[in-house]
Amino acid sequence: MDKNVKISAELSTLIKAALRGNEDLSLFDNTSPDSARLAILSRYHQVQSLLYDYLTAHPGLIHVQDFEDLKAHSINDAVYNMIFLRKSLELNAALRNNAVDAFLMKGAFWAWWLYERPGLREFGDIDYFLRKQHITKGLHVLGRFGFQPDAYRKFLLEDESVSRLYFETDYQLPLVPDVESAVKSLEIQWNSSYPRFSYEFTWEELMSRTMLFEVLGEKIEVPSPDNQLLMMLVHHAGVEQWDKLKYMGDFVRLLRKFSDTLDWPYVISVARDKGFYQLLLQSLGLVRMLTGEDYGKYIAGDNLSDYPSDSLASAVLAHWENRRTKPMTKSWRIFYFNMKYRDRITDKLRILLKHVAYLLEWRLLLPKARWYYRNRV
Repeated sequence: MDKNVKISAELSTLIKAALRGNEDLSLFDNTSPDSARLAILSRYHQVQSLLYDYLTAHPGLIHVQDFEDLKAHSINDAVYNMIFLRKSLELNAALRNNAVDAFLMKGAFWAWWLYERPGLREFGDIDYFLRKQHITKGLHVLGRFGFQPDAYRKFLLEDESVSRLYFETDYQLPLVPDVESAVKSLEIQWNSSYPRFSYEFTWEELMSRTMLFEVLGEKIEVPSPDNQLLMMLVHHAGVEQWDKLKYMGDFVRLLRKFSDTLDWPYVISVARDKGFYQLLLQSLGLVRMLTGEDYGKYIAGDNLSDYPSDSLASAVLAHWENRRTKPMTKSWRIFYFNMKYRDRITDKLRILLKHVAYLLEWRLLLPKARWYYRNRV
């Protein structure tokens, strides 16, 4: 990464607030940020609570009204996070009691597991990973709590052959409450990403190493920190392309908390085997660039000073500054990113061939097109 690169005062302040690393890095612009732009960026990056927490120790950086707005948001987030957590634990117990193999994942879990206070991590829904063979049972259980597939997926699941193809080619199923609820969205997953992107983590793989985490007096079984790191790399790097500071906040905190106890040979072996070792190096390089923290001692034979690449660093900083617009579908953006940054030509060829196979799967694509045609605006 070009050492002469500078970012705005607003993004500099936001990175300091979200990551709490070395504030003297040459990357940062230490002039006073524009209050309005800082508030706007914090909303995009979903780090308003982290920014408010930072500003309580750095008063005077933004206008009083913007500070009060952040305070109100932070209080509301803390309340909603507690509501989400209680609902998460209730649903987790119901799935377990009905012999559905499932674990709580991503936002709700990471907020309690990784952050100094759970209210500091913003998230919008509850996510569970289910054993693929238990999806039908799991949907029945969650349905009793009022969570149903959205209209589009409900249409696809009505036909048994289309439903089977959906579960083979997708990895998640959004559910929405059929009654008024504080929890507006719940998602179940049975893979780490779309199979056509060739990451492929099954229930058996992720739960091959587990840990017990106690929250509000209840112990829940989830994948080990090693597998959590791999899941985070797939989602935050491979799918979301480090789109928001919120994602980097998760990654940095996991590394700080567990880097000395992680089974790094295992992490590296799995990343190499599945073709995203370069994403691991790029991501650790981003951490080094943004916080000054170097985890290179855990990566034998590779020098993190070569990472992140100029192209990746420039792309990440550009859309952090400019709030990358959300496309109609992210599939092609994810495709381009993985074709550029996955490890081997064989990995990229496999991704390409799986996309071709998906585009030829007319038995699924025709019902999808029919639904969108009928429901076009």
